[in-house]
Amino acid sequence: MAKKNKLQKFLSSKYLYRRLVIILIMIILLIFIFSLIKNTINSNQEIDGQLIESTEMSSNDSALIETTHPITNEQNSIDETQSGEADAGTTETTIEVGSAESTSSESTRQQEASMDFSKIPYYIEKNEQRYNAYLNSHLSKTAEEIVLAVNMNHDFDFYTNIIPVTEPSVLNVICNKYYQLSSNFTPENLVNVTNGYFVNDGKEYKLSQNALDAFIKMSDEAKKEELTIKIISAYRTYAYQERLYNKYKANNGQAAADRFSARPGHSEHETGLAIDINDVSQSFENTREFVWLQDHAHQYGFILRYPEGKESTTGYMYEPWHYRYLGVELATKVYESGLTYDEYYAKFLLK
Repeated sequence: MAKKNKLQKFLSSKYLYRRLVIILIMIILLIFIFSLIKNTINSNQEIDGQLIESTEMSSNDSALIETTHPITNEQNSIDETQSGEADAGTTETTIEVGSAESTSSESTRQQEASMDFSKIPYYIEKNEQRYNAYLNSHLSKTAEEIVLAVNMNHDFDFYTNIIPVTEPSVLNVICNKYYQLSSNFTPENLVNVTNGYFVNDGKEYKLSQNALDAFIKMSDEAKKEELTIKIISAYRTYAYQERLYNKYKANNGQAAADRFSARPGHSEHETGLAIDINDVSQSFENTREFVWLQDHAHQYGFILRYPEGKESTTGYMYEPWHYRYLGVELATKVYESGLTYDEYYAKFLLK
């Protein structure tokens, strides 16, 4: 009877319930902790497996891309003295792993492979193979850009793939780092520049008659607005250009010399149609005379030959003083096109 009373007293004790609640809570916590540990272990195993699989896939994809399809991009900022648009550098490319990206890449390559250059107005059939070769290393370019670049010979470095000028006396003759005049060429109708129209530095200047006549008209018109426009450099012989270039190369190195001086046979001054005006320095662009020439030179048949920001196209640094005579009609067309003469020639004059 005493044991029964003790049991009843124990069961009716308020402390019993507290102890049972505490025990129950501890059991629940233990179960939760055990479950959490188990899930964490399983999750880590799954992540490790995915990482291994992903690493293997990435390695395989990278090896495939490297060996079958190197991606190149034309350099946005290249040294204009050493190479044309043909120069290209390898660009870093991030490839996302996934079937959608692979399908898209394959589709793009198929479109590129079937690019129809013949639809471009300035397409030249004999250049078809060069267009396709240039496309392979310049995948981001349009068909128009590719045809223009190849027509300008920019699929070759400057001063490579030299083309002899066959008609050096025509008014629209092109002379640049790809087209070379003969060492024995002398322009027709060369005349001495009239006194008062050149900088009086003790030298004698010559120019083709038609270019000189146009310059005199332009200078006289500028004079009405109290502007002074005079010739500071005109026709040069092949031998003179050779000596000049070699001097610059000896003093500055070939890379620097090629930025501002043409190699013999490649200077527009040898055509008798090119002039330098007033001051052979960048500061000339800050003068009223330069501003006037920008608006009026084409009206007399002259164009700014080496504009600012076109070094990679022309091969020469910006020369605000260098002008080329093309005749009023052609000069106006080039001016209105906004193109350099190299670009205009490749689009509209090259056959």
